[in-house]
Amino acid sequence: MSFREELAQICEEVPGCWASVVMNLDGMVVHRHLVQDVGMDDEVLLVELSGSLKQALHATVSAEGGELGEFCVSFDRGTVVVRMLKDEHFVAALLGPQGLVGKGRYSLRRHSLPLIQDLF
Repeated sequence: MSFREELAQICEEVPGCWASVVMNLDGMVVHRHLVQDVGMDDEVLLVELSGSLKQALHATVSAEGGELGEFCVSFDRGTVVVRMLKDEHFVAALLGPQGLVGKGRYSLRRHSLPLIQDLF
């Protein structure tokens, strides 16, 4: 499957998923799938969160905790679930307030390997 198909499947599998995206830690979008307009700039949100993601990566390595696998941020209008892929790339799902975070985590984990294979 292609990036487009994998990201679309993530959104289909996860109730309340508004968008899914593959990005790098510099905030450059590799591919994005948008289900509906969420009334906020999800790309800006993810670019800004990538700074926190870099800090979390550094913290886990500094504390000898190994590599960061997932990162989740909840806010008033939803939740962002992030799963690290490879070489500073990640996949993220933007969920609405009623989105199923556990299902989002599972779906990102399940689609990580095909996304990594498409990426490299």
